[in-house]
Amino acid sequence: MRYHTHIVSSLAVGTGIAAYTPVSFTIAYAAGLTLGSLLPDIDEPNSYIGRRSFGVAKQVNKAFGHRGFTHSLLAWGAITIVLLLQYFSPFTLGLCLGYAFHVLADYCSSQGVPLLWPFSKKRYRFVITYRTSSFLETLLFYCFLVLFIYFLTNGAIEDSSSIFLF
Repeated sequence: MRYHTHIVSSLAVGTGIAAYTPVSFTIAYAAGLTLGSLLPDIDEPNSYIGRRSFGVAKQVNKAFGHRGFTHSLLAWGAITIVLLLQYFSPFTLGLCLGYAFHVLADYCSSQGVPLLWPFSKKRYRFVITYRTSSFLETLLFYCFLVLFIYFLTNGAIEDSSSIFLF
C-alpha cells in the first residue's frame, strides 16, 4: 500500500473509533495515527518514512528485510506495551493504533505480512487482497477518504474546538 493510502485509511478508522468511543479526536491523536501508519515501513529505505529516516531504514532493512520484524505482531505488541503503559497520551494511542492499521492493511495486500515473526516467516494474508498501486488500492484510498470526511462531519468531533486539545 502506498504511504498516502496508509495515512488516509488509518485516519478514517481512527476517526471512526473516536466517533463511537470515549477517545477524543485531537491533533495529537491524528498526528499519532499518521506517524503510526507510516512507521512499519521504516524497514524500507525507499519508503516515504525511510527516505526521511537519516539512514535508520537502511539499518533496519539490513537486519530484518522489508516486511519482516516491523510488520509482525511482536513489533506492534512491544511498541504498544512500552508506549501505552509508560507514556500514555492521545499521541501514543494514535501511534499504536496507526501502527496496527498499517499491519492490517498490509495483511490485506497480495504480499501479506509475517504476523508470527520470529516464530514463523510465513506471510499471512486476507482471503481478498489488493496489489500496491493498483486500481483497487486507488479505489480503497477514495473510499477511506470519504469515510474519514464522513466521520469528521458526523460525530468524531463533538466540539469544534476539541481537535485542538492535546
